[in-house]
Amino acid sequence: PISKMRKPALSFLSSLLLVLSGPSAVAASGPAAAAANAAKSFDYRFFIAGGVCAATSHGITTPIDVVKTKMQAEPEVYNKGMSAATISILKEEGPSALLGGLGPTVVGYGIEGAMKFGIYEVMKPVMVSLFEQNTTVAYILASILAGAIASILLCPMESARIRVVTDPNYKGMGLIQTLPKLN
Repeated sequence: PISKMRKPALSFLSSLLLVLSGPSAVAASGPAAAAANAAKSFDYRFFIAGGVCAATSHGITTPIDVVKTKMQAEPEVYNKGMSAATISILKEEGPSALLGGLGPTVVGYGIEGAMKFGIYEVMKPVMVSLFEQNTTVAYILASILAGAIASILLCPMESARIRVVTDPNYKGMGLIQTLPKLN
């Protein structure tokens, strides 16, 4: 027999597989039914809204991120604060340097935001059906799952962004040129 601790995990995994496989004609109850309903009533707007918002907000703040990254990568050079570092970058590299890594930032955070908001909305009913007695726990677990998936998908883009900003071998490269070079 399956222990009580393993039942929710197996139920969750089967529900997740059901959601990912699309709508099903299987009549079920509990987490499986919640997963099937989530698949049937899939609303892409959460993915689009999250992606557009995250890509826009992070794209706008790219110059700040460039200065911060350079300060972290070369603290002996940029050691007099944000304003002095910004002025130094502008004098040495020109204004376009402040947009270094814009492509990986916009694409990476677009994907991250889409997954974070979209997966959260898809997983809420599944988690609520698993934790009927405590919706707070259900929502927290849905957000943890969504955040974890989103963060994992963001990692290669962040790595590309940091290389474009800090490594002279990647300077001026876009996302398409940078990703294949990452090891």
